Amino acid sequence: MHWSTRRFFVLLGTVTALGLAVRLAYTIGVRWDQNLWGDAFTYHFTANGIADGHGFATWVPRSFTNPDAIILSDPRSWHGVVSVGPSADNPPLYPLYLAGWSVLGLRTYHWHMIASVMLGASAVFVMGLVGRKIIGPRGGIITALIAAVYANFWVNDSVGTSESMGILASSIVLLLTYRAWESPTVQRILAVAAMCGLSGLIRSEFVLLLPLLIIPLLFRKLRDRPIKERIGLLLACGAVALLVMSPWLIRNLTKFEKPVLLATDAGLSLAATNCDETYSGASLGWWSPSCVVNVALVKRDGECRAVRAHSAVAKRRQTCDPSESDGVWRQRAFDYIGDHLDRFPVVLLARLGRMWELYHPGSPWGEINVDQKIAFDITEGRSEGAARLALAQFYMLAPFAIAGGVLLWRRKQTLAPLIALPILTSITALYAFGNTRYRTVAEPALVALGAVTVEVLIVRFWDQRRARREEPSEDPPRAEELQPT
Repeated sequence: MHWSTRRFFVLLGTVTALGLAVRLAYTIGVRWDQNLWGDAFTYHFTANGIADGHGFATWVPRSFTNPDAIILSDPRSWHGVVSVGPSADNPPLYPLYLAGWSVLGLRTYHWHMIASVMLGASAVFVMGLVGRKIIGPRGGIITALIAAVYANFWVNDSVGTSESMGILASSIVLLLTYRAWESPTVQRILAVAAMCGLSGLIRSEFVLLLPLLIIPLLFRKLRDRPIKERIGLLLACGAVALLVMSPWLIRNLTKFEKPVLLATDAGLSLAATNCDETYSGASLGWWSPSCVVNVALVKRDGECRAVRAHSAVAKRRQTCDPSESDGVWRQRAFDYIGDHLDRFPVVLLARLGRMWELYHPGSPWGEINVDQKIAFDITEGRSEGAARLALAQFYMLAPFAIAGGVLLWRRKQTLAPLIALPILTSITALYAFGNTRYRTVAEPALVALGAVTVEVLIVRFWDQRRARREEPSEDPPRAEELQPT
């Protein structure tokens, strides 16, 4: 089949429209009236605060600062929250994107959900380009089609968190990296570095992609170049990524009491994943609010400290700076790890197992128990049906992805960019916890690898049968030709 450029992009546009329809149907038809809480609460109100000229600030319900305040029935109302100071709870790019919608008057939570859906549909289009680069035009359409319907690719778009932008960013990183492997010019290599820096402004762990992607590229693809030249190019890549992130880094380093780089949420995440509840029992390898709910951070004698939440000191507390709070939570987590080193290897294995659906994942059709990760996924904002579908599709896609990796290896095509994303996700699980939502960074690699296997099956079974049917058959000899002369 001849694949012209026009034919490819017409089909890719059609598949992208399908992906958009799937996401809108789930968002509007299933999750339209979901509660606004957690990270979605933070992103939503941070974006509206930016649009109103308040910059990056921490917004909390009014009842958090005044117990006697009247709480409005609609928690999404802008008038139900107050600012408690500047923040760097998360990297800035996703709330800035939502703020752009807010500036246009599209500032409700529903509009921000639609904004995330648009990012998810864009990721389908980019995945088509990734598939075409790795496999070919037909492989590109197959890749985009899987991305359009694969639940782990779209289920977070309705939540209003940064995963929608993260999955788009990792798709773009794959595309740029494969372009650099195809023709390793300085401009293409630096473009990968710039995209890694930009991605770090979406989710902090993305900065680890810089060494995971650039080092194999420089020391395998450019192994004929002098070592000094490759090291110099590596330093240049680091400088480019740092330059991209520099406005946010400078703001954080000058805004808070203690040095802050990309975000101040790491300490709290560590504290919520390192306590008795997460080292054994139903929440092993996960996080638990019990780790932090009874702890308050107060500032005494110029120092931020952790005390019991209901103590007299906590009631007369002076709020800690976010950078100070991050340090206290981080130290609290490290102290707990140091006191429970005998359990730490078990916890790490459980986190990896949770991330890759190997440890108590649950069943796409069975009863859901409290210690299963499918139950945790529902708690984080997925509908039960979507959580079951996502788990079933993951189990279907994973063997195809493994087979796709073997096929690319046998073809001697580079696997380094596709392997880097699951490695990054696994590092995140070991550091934090095994969250399906955090695995979205690696989903583009799984989709692309799965598409490799599907394309090979199509070639072997469909194209070959079609070719056999189209082979011209010889005409049987005529009767007179069989008569003896």
